[in-house]
Amino acid sequence: MEFPTAGKHCAHSTCNRLDFLPLQCKCGRVFCSDHFRSHCEQCEQSKYLKEDELKTIDNVLVCSHPGCKERSIVPLICERCKRHYCIKHRHLSECQAKDAETIRQEKEKYAAPVRVFNEAKAAVDLQVETTLNEAKKKSKTREMANKVQLMKIKSKATGSKAIPTADRLYFNVTYADRTAPVFVSSHWSLGRAIDAISQEMKLQNNNHKANEKKLKLFKKGDERCVVSDNFSINLKQLLEERVIIDGDCLIIDYVEN
Repeated sequence: MEFPTAGKHCAHSTCNRLDFLPLQCKCGRVFCSDHFRSHCEQCEQSKYLKEDELKTIDNVLVCSHPGCKERSIVPLICERCKRHYCIKHRHLSECQAKDAETIRQEKEKYAAPVRVFNEAKAAVDLQVETTLNEAKKKSKTREMANKVQLMKIKSKATGSKAIPTADRLYFNVTYADRTAPVFVSSHWSLGRAIDAISQEMKLQNNNHKANEKKLKLFKKGDERCVVSDNFSINLKQLLEERVIIDGDCLIIDYVEN
């Protein structure tokens, strides 16, 4: 028994096979399963198919860009890496691995502005420090210079957070070529303050050991002058006697026992 109206003939020029489950292209032409894919690769109306349509076709090309799931039956092969990319991610300049020199140049591109900023900031900080030091030498501007310096130190100082804010004394302490803003308690003895400062600056402290070099605090100036040789003296007393002031610049260093 024949079914003359069942199925359709493949539209391919060399086929014309009667197919009972034909596949119809968006252009309206019908093909057997053997010739449908080859036709779609050439047909302008079938280059961009919907997701559901693509899933019904074998060997669909997926974009090689990380995270991209764009599908296509039309190959867009990169001449350099020989991989398929969708139109959005087909940037030939990005498929090659970067050599060491290219990576170095890219790092320098981003590092240069940071370096310039840090150099400019260091120059400004040095100028401010010089201006403050000059101002301190003049009686009319000394008090204002100390206030400005104290505000600078407070914004960066480190110390024990257990110290109440009202009891904190701030110092800009220098050791060798390092300077660190720190705070201690006004109720502490000089010895305890030196212990805390050495801990903040990560200095070896042998003040409690016999026959070892001791850490002492010095006033920063034209002539280095020790704050006090009496480690048990209270910082409040040193403040009242104007030996030190809140926001002072001090030097910490080792001396022979």
